[in-house]
Order: sequence, then structure tokens, then C-alpha cells
Amino acid sequence: MGDTGPKYLYKNKGEDDNIPVGKRSTASKQSHSLIAPERFCRVTKRVIAPYAQIQRKGAKGEQKDEIFMDINRFTVLLEDVVDLDALLFETANVLKIVTHSTGVFVYKVDNAKQEIILMPQNTTNTIRHEVNIPIGQGKVAAAHVAATKNYLLLPDLPRDCRFSEGLKWVNARTALCMPVVKPDGDCHAVIELYKTHDEPYNSDVLYMVMSLACWIGAAVQQTQVRITMHKMAHLNAELLTLLHKYFCELASLDTMITDMLAVIKKFMGVTHSRFFIVDRDGISSDMVADMWDDGWSSERTNMPKKKQKINLSQEQSPAGLVARTGESLNIRDVYSDERFVNEVDILTGRVVRATLVSPITDKQGVIGIVQLIGKRNQEPFDADDVKVFDVFIGYCTLIVHFANMQQMKVYHSNMNTVYSELITIHLHPCKHDYNKLMELQGIVTPPEGFMSFDYYIDKESKNCIPGMICYMFVKMFNDEYFNRSQLVDFVLTILGRYRNTNPYHNSEHAFCFTHGLFLILVNNKGIFNYTETLALMLAGLCHDLDHPGYNNNFLTLIKHPLSLMYKYSNLEFHHYFIARKIIEDKKLLDRLPLEDQEIIKLELKYDILSTDLAVYFQVRAQLVPLVSDHTYDWGNKSHRRMVKSMLMTASDLVGCCKPFSTAKQIAECVYEEFYNQGDKEREMGYTPLCMMDRRRSLNQPAEQIQFISVVVMPCLTLLQGFFPNVNKLVENCRIRTNPKIYF
Repeated sequence: MGDTGPKYLYKNKGEDDNIPVGKRSTASKQSHSLIAPERFCRVTKRVIAPYAQIQRKGAKGEQKDEIFMDINRFTVLLEDVVDLDALLFETANVLKIVTHSTGVFVYKVDNAKQEIILMPQNTTNTIRHEVNIPIGQGKVAAAHVAATKNYLLLPDLPRDCRFSEGLKWVNARTALCMPVVKPDGDCHAVIELYKTHDEPYNSDVLYMVMSLACWIGAAVQQTQVRITMHKMAHLNAELLTLLHKYFCELASLDTMITDMLAVIKKFMGVTHSRFFIVDRDGISSDMVADMWDDGWSSERTNMPKKKQKINLSQEQSPAGLVARTGESLNIRDVYSDERFVNEVDILTGRVVRATLVSPITDKQGVIGIVQLIGKRNQEPFDADDVKVFDVFIGYCTLIVHFANMQQMKVYHSNMNTVYSELITIHLHPCKHDYNKLMELQGIVTPPEGFMSFDYYIDKESKNCIPGMICYMFVKMFNDEYFNRSQLVDFVLTILGRYRNTNPYHNSEHAFCFTHGLFLILVNNKGIFNYTETLALMLAGLCHDLDHPGYNNNFLTLIKHPLSLMYKYSNLEFHHYFIARKIIEDKKLLDRLPLEDQEIIKLELKYDILSTDLAVYFQVRAQLVPLVSDHTYDWGNKSHRRMVKSMLMTASDLVGCCKPFSTAKQIAECVYEEFYNQGDKEREMGYTPLCMMDRRRSLNQPAEQIQFISVVVMPCLTLLQGFFPNVNKLVENCRIRTNPKIYF
């Protein structure tokens, strides 16, 4: 196989070996171009613009600054959770001693219930129910301080008419009530120092107690923040573990929701939880959702109870209201809330009191809802609970989005299968054409001159294109790899997938390409093995399947789906996709070993992608130094691929090498297709490229000379060293560079 290549491509000692490598390489590179080096870049940019990858931009939109979370600001060291109530009461007792007070009462403030609660340490019976006093001005001094958040210095409490109930619990003579206000403005507690004898608190004591209360408020808030962050870190760790299992497809959606609800219930001390996922694919205009109900914590089972459907649009429940408004709810007592039907669990008879409900949203609205019901300590949900719940909702959002994406993936995968089957039904040629060609044994004997590069199909013979293509395949492979009926069916199907409404990229161009490629291969047998040769012939026939008549840049400009599917060579990938589907549907390669079938498909992909001129320029830049330096090796697979890429490009441009009248006719078809695209671009507000501007049609002769000189001739002269029989193409092109023949 290695001896079939041109001799000058091997490292043989000769006179040229005395020439410095740098100079020899430069001279060789220049010999492949007819344009002077100083003009090469300018001319090249002009004539290859329709084929180069160019990004066309419209008006630049307003850019918004992106905001990222600065993790470095979380520098607080999380310590073990402390008992704030015990520390607060202990501090108050220290103040009692320092201020020589008779006693001290400590009240915690419940902003949700709007009441102050006497600490259990101040009561004689800690088992009894808690002592609550409504927050308000007048009557009770501590309740007044909690309402105003200002201290009270009461030097003569029995005579103070503002507080008829005094200190509520003792007959004190003088008192100092100090609020413990956090930096965020919330009153956390009230410290009530009192004396039963007539000795008022002086300004020094007031200053000391006030200063200490400020420090206590700051410490309480800092500790609460640490506790909340500690909880969130633990919650994040648990939820991240679950998400990792879910996203790696190790857990089902039902299992994931069950585990997530179990984590949040245990973490927040919740007795009951529900998870809703909105179904947007239903035919009803109502908001219908699947609901997972994990039951009450007292029930024996932790398995979720998934109901079939819940109509949230008609539900007079907190979840229904959140679904309709898209806003979170934190309700103290659902049962007494007039907006909802009395919430009682049907199975257990439990009355629903406190509930926390939050929506899961995307750009289109609510896609899910999470509801937590009741805390084990019978307390309402506070601000810290809401913060933790918001973290949980973030993870739930990921789950629902991922579940919806998986569902859409399955849907579109199955839809693609349905469409593929539908397309397969229509991928059949006309029975009349098939039977007519089979009557001729599947081939049409070509006319005289067919084995010349000058041959081109005339109008009267266009109906013979399928038969002559079959003839080329039979001539090349001798019916060894597929039978005639299979070949005829395949060729007719392929030609039927070309858009013959295109002036240039139609079945006539497919024939011209395949014919030029066939003449090179049939006269250079032995250079490529049968898998390479078969892949080249199939690629030649299929290289422009379903071409829309516009180039890749235009598809990118209009954001065509093909430009979004592939990063480069959009059309070429599309041609390959259709070619492979038809080959597989027709079982064209079934006679071959499976290994050879896969090799041919890979070769087919490379060969078709090579017809993108943007790819050609890259490959040629790699191949020229190998030829110039005599380092090309036929045994190197990558080197062989480069030659096959050049061969595909040369076959694609073979129309430029026909006799002048034929080449002129082909060029006019190319320009008509270019002008159609230019007209579309002008309608869109863009200025077409020179070769696509109908208003500059007088430039056609000069542009053709430039294109042949810059693109076609360098390709053919490079290929001439590998396939000497392309000399005829080179000579024809050389004549085309003479401006006199155009005028």
C-alpha cells in the first residue's frame, strides 16, 4: 500500500537536500498559490468570505452586572449551641447582686404572639403552664417596656398611676425595667429589677444595667446567627448528600421527596409535611398538581402517600392560595383563618394550626409547593424557621427543575423515535422510477466521454442521473458489497432528498461531485482500501443532502436550529446525519462485517465534514508543510485523512474545471443561490457580502478569477502530487485565470 504514493513524497537523498529547510519550505508554499504573497491576505478575505465562519452581530443589548455571593464574608466560627435562656437568667441574677436588688424577673418576648413570657426559673412551680402577659402600654411595667422598647425607672411604684397592677407578682417599692434590644431592633427580653424597700436606683446603676443590656442584645443576636448558620450547615450537608444520589440517578423521584421531607421534618421539629409538583401538561386550564403527603409524625409509616391529582386552583387551603399568588405564607392558626376551609386532617382528625408554605417557581410561574404543618412544641414558625425553610426550598427547586428536565428528556427522546419512524416511512423512492431503473438491471450505460473530466450531464440526460450513479458504484465495487435492487433503492432515495428548488445545491451538483470523485478514484486504484473508497463514494453522493440553499453563516445569523445544535460546520453535520440515517434504514452495509460498517460510518463523517471550506483551509495549512518537507507518509492515518479531505474539496470544486461554457453555467447557478441569500440578508437590515450582493453582479468575472486563483488552484496543485490524473483539471483552471475569456 505504501508504494502506491508519488515518489517525491518520500525522504530520498537528492540535490534538493542541500537546500536549507526554511527556504525550501517557503518556496514550495508559494508555488501553490498564483497570487503574490503581499496581496494574498487581502484577496483571500474577499473571495472566501461566503465560505468562512463569520459572526454577524446586531445591536448590542444592554448588559446587566452579575452579582455573585462572596463566601469569604462568612467568617464566624460556629460553636456548640448554647442555652441562651439559662445564660440570660444567670446574667440577670448577677445584676441583682451588683445592684443590691431584692429580686429580678426575666421575661422573654414573643413577637409572634405579642406577649411576654415569664421565664420558668422565676416561677415556683415549673411544671405549670407558662405565664404569659399581653404586650401593651399601661397596667404591667414589663409589658409596657416590651411595647415601647424604652427603659422604665420607677422610684415610687405604688404611687405610679400608669401601672395599676405594679410588677404583677410582688409588692415592690422601686423598680428598674430594662429592655434587651438586639441590633436588628427586635426586643428579645425584659429584665425587671426591683426592691421592696425605699432605695431608688441611681444614675450609675442605670448606666451599668443599660450598657449590659446592650451587650446582651448584641450577644444574643450573634449567638442566634451562629446557631442558625450551624443548623443550615448541617442541613446543607444532609441535602447535598441526597442531591448527589438523585442527580447520579441512584434514587427515584418518590424516594428523593420522601427523604427530603424526612430531613426537614426532623430538622425543624415538624409533625406533618406535603410536597406538590405542578403538572403543566394537562389539558385543563386549572393548576393541577401531584401531591406527596408523608403523614403525621405519630403515624407508624414514613412512606409518602402520593395522591393522583390535586386541583390547587379550587383548593381553599394554604397550598392553593400560594399556588395562585406565588407568595409564601407563615400562618399561626390555619383553623381560625377565614380565608381557608377549617383545616382538619380527615384521617387523624387533627386540627391544623401553624403552617409554613412556600412556592417553587421558575420564569413561567409556580412549578411546585412545599408545606410544613405544625411543630412538636406547638409553637408557631419564627423568623429563624423561615430562614432554614428558604434554604430547603432552594434544594427543592433543584429537584423539581431536574425532575421536569428528566421528564422532558424522556418525552423528546420518545418523540424523536416517533418522528424517526415517521420519516422512515417517507424515505422511499417512487415505485415507477424504481421499477423503470430495475428493468435496465439497475444501471444506465453512460455516453461517450463519460470517463473524461470535461463530461457534464445535459438536460436530455438528467433522468439518467440515478442510473449513471449506480453505474459508477458497480464499476467501482463490482456488486461485491450490495445487490442491485438495494443500490437502486438507496440512490433514488438519496437523490430525492436533495432540494431541487435550489439553483446549485441540488441532485445535479451531487452527480457532478460524485462523477469527479469517481474519475480520480477509478484511475488510482490501490491507494485507498475498500472501506476508505466506499466511504468516499458514499460521501460524494450524500455530501449536500437537504441543503437549504443558505450557508452556515446565514443559519447562525437567523439562529436556525442547526446552528444551535452544532458548534461548527452546521450544514455538514446535518448532511452526515441524514446520510447515516438513510444508510442504516436501507441496511446498505449489512453485507459487511460490523467492524467495517463502523469504520465506514466514521470515514463518512470525516469526509462530509471536509466539504466545509473552513475545514479545508485548516487541513491544507497542515498538509502543505508535509509535502514541502517531504515528510508525508502514506502509512500515517492522519496524513491519509488530509489527502482524503483535499480530495473531497477538489471534487466539490470540480465544476470550475469544466469547459468554459459549462463552468460559466455552473457559476451562474452558484451566484443565483448567493444572491437569494443576499436578498434575504438585505431584507433583515444587513449589508450582503460582495459575492452575495445582486447589485454588484458586474464583479462576477473578477471574483471568479480570484476564487479560482486563491482556492481552487492551490487545492488542485497540491492534490496533483498525489493523483497525477488531475492534470486535466489543473490545466482547465489555469485557463480560467485568464481575464480575456470572460470578456
